[in-house]
Order: sequence, then structure tokens, then C-alpha cells
Amino acid sequence: MPTPHNRPKPRITWWMRLRRFIRFYETPLQIRGTLIRLRHQHKHPFLALLRLLLPLPTWHFSLQEPVPLRTMLNNISLLETRMTGLRSMESIPIWRARDTPIRSLYRIYEAMAAREYYAVGPEVEYFWYHAGRSWELSHVPDPRDADPVRYAILACIIEELAYAFNWRLSLGMRRDKKNHIHRKTFDEPLPPYTEVTAPSWAKRVPAIDVDSIADLPTDLLDSSGRLVLESGGTNPLFAHRNIITDTGHFYTV
Repeated sequence: MPTPHNRPKPRITWWMRLRRFIRFYETPLQIRGTLIRLRHQHKHPFLALLRLLLPLPTWHFSLQEPVPLRTMLNNISLLETRMTGLRSMESIPIWRARDTPIRSLYRIYEAMAAREYYAVGPEVEYFWYHAGRSWELSHVPDPRDADPVRYAILACIIEELAYAFNWRLSLGMRRDKKNHIHRKTFDEPLPPYTEVTAPSWAKRVPAIDVDSIADLPTDLLDSSGRLVLESGGTNPLFAHRNIITDTGHFYTV
């Protein structure tokens, strides 16, 4: 009987190599992983995949009807309903390719309006790791929101994203994960970077007229009549538009 040291090595044939290649091969679309995720959310995952692949009515998803601020304020159950399966879908390459920065911007608005800031950080990171040209902050189109209060919140969000993205860039983070710059010690100088800017339309969005929200519940207004999204918030950018909040969840690594 051969000892373990003398036992011949198993012969790996070309057929074994081919089967292994087919089993583990993954295209950039990650169809196999996509189907696994879709099985958790759809009764017919292959039909759901087909719908993702068909560019109907257009390739990019359209923006859902925005939720009115008064409906969204403190409405955690509505936020959870609208976020059902969202994180899983954001991990699907086809879905990510069809998503738009405006849709992501409104998702951040919904989380802030519902005052559930735990949902802000993951969405900001999702936005950050979209490295395409259309997702550059300066290229985000003007939503021209008809609700002046919601419009003011959206303008603040896109401007705060510029600060948050520049903060990440200053640390050596890059929107393409493969190009992060790592320092060996804290004594090494911070890497240079090109600052990103908010789109020009954001500067033209006026502050909230406090008289227009005077009928909101008292716990949503401060003594000056400004909208309170996070009690005790001190962010100056939002305060400039009569919104009280903090933005710590924008700054994650």
C-alpha cells in the first residue's frame, strides 16, 4: 500500500478544468449572483432578470413620484416599505447601471425626512462608488422640484455631498475602489486630489420660507420656525436654508 508521500498526485484533466471554469466563471454583469439575489425577492427570478435587461421604457429608471415632505416626515414605516430590498438591488450591476443620481438624491431626502439617519450613510456610499461621468456631482441635473421645501433639502444634500466627497478624496479614497491611495504611516503627506463641486443649480435654490411650514407640529420646528430634521443639529449649510440637522452620516469610510 503506497504511503502518503509516495501516493501519485491526481491527474487534472482538461475536462475537469473546463467544468471548473464554467462553474466559477462570472461575467461583469454577474448574472449568477444577480439571480441569487433576485430569488430572495421575486417568485420568478428569471422573469425579473429579463425585465432588468430590457431597456423599457428607457434604459435608465425613471424617478418615482416624489413623496411630499409632510407625508415623509417621521414616517419610518413608509421609508422601510420604500427601502425593501434596496440594498440588495444596489449590489446588482445591471440595476446599478440603470439607476440615476437623481433617484439616489431623493432616497437620501426620504431618509432625512423620515429622520432615520441610519439609511443615509449606505446611500451616500452607494453614490460615492458610482464612478461614471453622469454620477459626477457637477453633472447631476437640476430636479426642478415643484415643492420649494423639498427642493431646498435636495440642494443642501447635493452641496453637502461635495464636502463629504472632498473629505474622502483628502484621505486617499477614490470613487473607483481599485485606486484608493494608502499611506503607510500618518506622517506621510495626504495625497493630492482635484476637488469636486456641487452643480451650479444648487446655489440658486432659495431657503425655506418659514411661514410656509408654520403649521407643522411643534417638535418639527425650532424657536425661529425653522424645519428640524435632527434635534440639536448644527450643520451651517442646511441652517442657511432654515433646516436644522447634522450630517455625520455623510462622512463614513
